[in-house]
Amino acid sequence: MGYAEVYNSWLLWNMKIGIITFHASFNYGSMLQAWALQTYLEKKGNQLEIVNYRSHIQKVIYHKPISFARKDVFFATLKRFVLYPSSIKPLYKKWHLFDTFLHEKLNTSKEYSTIKDLETAEFDYDMLICGSDQIWNASAPDATEAYYGNWFHGTKIAYAASMGQYPEKNAIDYYKRQINKFAAISVREEKARNILCNKIGVESVEVVCDPTLLLNGRDYGRLITDEPIIKESYIFFYTPVGLPFKYFSIVSKLGKELGLKIVTEKAYYSKDIRKFDIDEYVPTGPEEFLNLIKNATVVCGGSFHLQVFSILFHKDFYCINGDKDARTNNLLTKVGLQDRIISLEHPNERCQLHINYTDVDKKLVEYRDSSEKWLLRQVNCHYSIQ
Repeated sequence: MGYAEVYNSWLLWNMKIGIITFHASFNYGSMLQAWALQTYLEKKGNQLEIVNYRSHIQKVIYHKPISFARKDVFFATLKRFVLYPSSIKPLYKKWHLFDTFLHEKLNTSKEYSTIKDLETAEFDYDMLICGSDQIWNASAPDATEAYYGNWFHGTKIAYAASMGQYPEKNAIDYYKRQINKFAAISVREEKARNILCNKIGVESVEVVCDPTLLLNGRDYGRLITDEPIIKESYIFFYTPVGLPFKYFSIVSKLGKELGLKIVTEKAYYSKDIRKFDIDEYVPTGPEEFLNLIKNATVVCGGSFHLQVFSILFHKDFYCINGDKDARTNNLLTKVGLQDRIISLEHPNERCQLHINYTDVDKKLVEYRDSSEKWLLRQVNCHYSIQ
């Protein structure tokens, strides 16, 4: 290989790439997928920076346990003071675990709070990647036009952008106005691809894996302490969807059948989960979330990333409502684990507990490989035309 070829090859792996995604949502999947895409591309020799866009509404949504930022937040704070004063200290610890992960594990730019701030900034990225997570879920409370990257004046691609659980409910006209000038687009779900191709007229859209699946369980070992948080056998339960009493009932029954205690994190009111014999482990940030999954005997819930890490750690798990959720249904179909779904309509129908991961791993490798090839092809092609 000559000097020119060596130099050009070095350039391909020394790009400065910006990422805009839901990195600052105090949500396990959001922060971990941002870390995963950052880590994966850094391993390939690129310089990575996450655009630290944090809108006012997002900060309000993920406020500290005691906050007076908005009327509804004020009333939530007042309710906590009056009814659940003992929850304030542990919730502060949880909030700080997220905040620490954001500032210590993610390589972020200066903070921007408005689209105008982004438009006037002078970014020196060779490429902008929009995604992943539900950045294109128009009904998400913290979704804004910023996540389509129209403020960026260079080459941009979308990687594993998601339109959420029910993409068919989103406004097509809105997408038509926002999705433009992408060098390449990939999404996380088949339903999103169908909408983009058939209703919006995008010529080519790839379905790729979530960034968390670009890494393996060993990669996440960098974030997990060797010591299990819970010392005994347990079911780890988590779902971020509202107050899911049907979910509680399902996991409660599973716990009784298996003779296992049920552990969750502080996403629900104590008075609600106590009725179902569910125990709280309150101070849970992204790293503790991984610890609780990795060391669980069984995992159960309705979170997309709960299923992702259950698969990566080879856990026996059940996915509640996975037949209706486009995100989890797409993932489980890809790796041949549709039988892990517990339908809310037929909660008593479920498969055997133990999973044989031999075939699952083969399908996951194929899924990961095709996603990697697509992503690296876009990076290489961009630099090739400079």
